[in-house]
Amino acid sequence: MSLRKATFSASRWTTASTVFRMLLQIAQTAVLARLLAPADFGLMAIAMAAFAIVRMFIDLGISNALIHFPKPAVTTLSTLFWLNLGAASILMLVFAALAWPLAAIYEQPQLAPVGLLLSLVLPISAAGLQFRVMAEKELHFSTLAVIEVIAALCGFLAALVVALLDGGVYALVAGTLTTTAISSGMAWYLLSLGLRPALTFRLAEARPYLHYGMYRLGDMLCNTLHGQADVLIGGAFVGASAMGIYTVPRDQSLLLANSIVNPVVTRIGLPVMARVQDDLPRLKEIFLKTLRMTSSINIPAYALIAVWADDFVAILLGSQWQAAGHFLRVFAVWGLIRSVGNPVGSLLYATGHVRRAFWWNLVLLLLLPPILYVGASLDGIHGLAWAMLCIQLAIFYPLFYVQVRPACGAAFGEYLGQLLPALVGSAVAILPSIALLMLWNAGPWLHVILGGIMSGAIYLAMSYWLNRQWFDAMLELAGLANTPQERL
Repeated sequence: MSLRKATFSASRWTTASTVFRMLLQIAQTAVLARLLAPADFGLMAIAMAAFAIVRMFIDLGISNALIHFPKPAVTTLSTLFWLNLGAASILMLVFAALAWPLAAIYEQPQLAPVGLLLSLVLPISAAGLQFRVMAEKELHFSTLAVIEVIAALCGFLAALVVALLDGGVYALVAGTLTTTAISSGMAWYLLSLGLRPALTFRLAEARPYLHYGMYRLGDMLCNTLHGQADVLIGGAFVGASAMGIYTVPRDQSLLLANSIVNPVVTRIGLPVMARVQDDLPRLKEIFLKTLRMTSSINIPAYALIAVWADDFVAILLGSQWQAAGHFLRVFAVWGLIRSVGNPVGSLLYATGHVRRAFWWNLVLLLLLPPILYVGASLDGIHGLAWAMLCIQLAIFYPLFYVQVRPACGAAFGEYLGQLLPALVGSAVAILPSIALLMLWNAGPWLHVILGGIMSGAIYLAMSYWLNRQWFDAMLELAGLANTPQERL
């Protein structure tokens, strides 16, 4: 199978899996928001912010190294597997020990048992990690899609059952544990053929991967710390209940780009770009097309979320979450700008520019928390949300200049050129939705349905005219058209 055909096949499977999990996540949020209190979500957000920092160490930065380097020997894979599992086991004990100090710092006693349960995720996740990464490297996304869908469904059912039993925050913990366990178990069963670790440990063979991984790990650590800084800082200012009003719309905004749209393109883009990393013109071509694919979906979706923020909150979360509408609107604009930079990570990791990514995130880690602290001290979680948006606007051009330009040689005009068709099409398409909200108080469901149909039709028509490359790619992805070109 050619690289183009393999890429579109992987994209179809990943799209199907991602859309299903998106709908499931929306359903889970809508159901649990009515069964749990905002304080439960805020408590889980604080626990997950700390957990995310610890969790990254189980990977040791090796996953991207496995994709960047040519196919490793079986003995090297075994060594890397035992390193991952050993690190995860140690980190499980570390996070469990930190559960009580964390509960004391935030004056939330329930954080201690929540932390103990979440610590079990670490070794369970590590057990299946390498098999999933190797499947991505070989573009075997059909099996990965099956695993992800089944694991997500089981996690949702576990969370629902515990919530119905009045389990409170433990419903969210049960969902996370179940999803992780099913995913790792199925990875062993379906993806490990020929890859299961032997009782060998050859550190010398693993050194190139560990050297790459050291910078990738530092990059992930800095990225996670500044990515969770607003939650950790805000939790200290306002407590769990108010943070629930802040974190749920924030997480829903992140869900669109990080868990729905970008993984379809960037998960596949990383191994594809790694295959052509020595061919700079083709690498630039693939990156710019990847940016166009993601922005052509993210930009109109975030624009419509900003317009319908109050309606989305009413539909998904219910009346007790009315105050979250303002935050969803701010975070929709924040998410739109942030989503533009998501494909940059795949470009850097595919080409081995992990040092550049590390130093970028280290600088952000030093600069961002003080700005967020000032925002929270001035106006609580409202100031925190506006500080997040201002930061994202400020780093838009530096992100291109420091990371994109050196990695693939793209000019800023070429970079912006991938975004303009979606920006123009979205600006025109949202006008009917704005008019509908202003002229007809029809209720949230009608606003969303009618506005979505009108805006969607206009955006597709504008894309046929202004953004034909994306329009044709979507037809091919859906299996409605065939393109004879072999190049991506």
